[in-house]
Amino acid sequence: MSRPPGLIAYLSLAALSAPAARRRIKGEIARDGPEAARLAERLGQPSARRPEGPLIWLHAGEPAQEGALSDLARRIAEDHPGAAFLVTTEAPPAGPRRLPPRSAHQLLPLDSGGPVAAFLDHWRPDIALWAGTRLRPALIHEAARRGTRLWLIDATGAPPVPSAWRRFPGLTASTLRRFTGILASHEGAAAALIEAGAAAAQVAVSGPLEEEAVTPSCNLRERDQLGELLKARPVWFAVAVPEAEEQAVFAAHRAAARMAHRLLLILVPADPARGPALAAKYAVAGLSVALRSVEVEPDAGTEIFVADSEGELGLWYRLAPVTFMGGTLAPGQGGGRSPLEPAALGSAILHGPETGPHTAAYNRFWSAEAARSVADAAALGVALSDLLSPDKAATMAHAAWRVSTGGAEVSERVVALVSEALTERAAS
Repeated sequence: MSRPPGLIAYLSLAALSAPAARRRIKGEIARDGPEAARLAERLGQPSARRPEGPLIWLHAGEPAQEGALSDLARRIAEDHPGAAFLVTTEAPPAGPRRLPPRSAHQLLPLDSGGPVAAFLDHWRPDIALWAGTRLRPALIHEAARRGTRLWLIDATGAPPVPSAWRRFPGLTASTLRRFTGILASHEGAAAALIEAGAAAAQVAVSGPLEEEAVTPSCNLRERDQLGELLKARPVWFAVAVPEAEEQAVFAAHRAAARMAHRLLLILVPADPARGPALAAKYAVAGLSVALRSVEVEPDAGTEIFVADSEGELGLWYRLAPVTFMGGTLAPGQGGGRSPLEPAALGSAILHGPETGPHTAAYNRFWSAEAARSVADAAALGVALSDLLSPDKAATMAHAAWRVSTGGAEVSERVVALVSEALTERAAS
């Protein structure tokens, strides 16, 4: 493929600007101290050794894509245990991700000749999955020239064009055409990509790439037994509640209990060791309390069931039609657990404003009216009272389930593309 003049000019400038970029980045490291050490990765310096075998490079253009790419890496690793993975991001990851073995993370290098060459010399990626449309022409071109098979996935529209690119006609189009294929998130995105210069034959509409739900398991026999015991009672679940939010959950329960006869709260403290103290505190307040580690299961009169045993979240999500996500109400509590867990198991979601590393997932639920945000204990009590109406809880839970399972088909498609490329590589 011949290079258009705009691409030649851009690559020439990128090569010439490498020394200046190196001086700038080293200056930032010196000024900002030890925490800025990862800025060396912007120069292409490796963050880890390259594992043996085929390496799959996954780039998350936006923080919201990090979780979905981690899911993809795990899915691919299940089918190809010999594969290794490199995940790159524009900034340090928003939170911990569950990557498969033989994985590394690195910040994306500057789009300059020296950093690009150093990055690709070290990692030698066989396959690249580039999520989002914030493109890096020098890096993408050089990776393709070296034989890396590139796919652009989760493309939501035409690539943004920085003002500096306007001096290089055809740069966006030539960069897009370096991809083996492009998966657009919707029809409008596909049309915009083609208008920006992608070949129509490159582009397919796949839907959005989304983080998948990881559903905690449970003992099905115990679920059926407890379900029979609780079937005549309204139930709600507060999961991973930190000490700073215990009083708010208690106040919300008391408020909702005035409207819902025999309401049961299943409460999992963020620290299971607080279980006995919590049970004693609520008993002193005049409520009938049971402790999982002592009473095993609630009886007909139990008002609060403190589930202080570990590894049973799947059981409680399945039993409760409404779940409050602890760690989201009080500042500084970390944002709690992923809302994908209750969503995939049929529980409607209530949460506070502090969504932390799960903000992208909550955005998906908000847009589908599949979760409800509350600001404080009083609002939590009001929202809980409303969702104790079975039809409202069921409507929200069904919407949440649709959101939590919506990315499965896209993931299957991408995994199939990678499997085909790995098979071709092994045969060559």
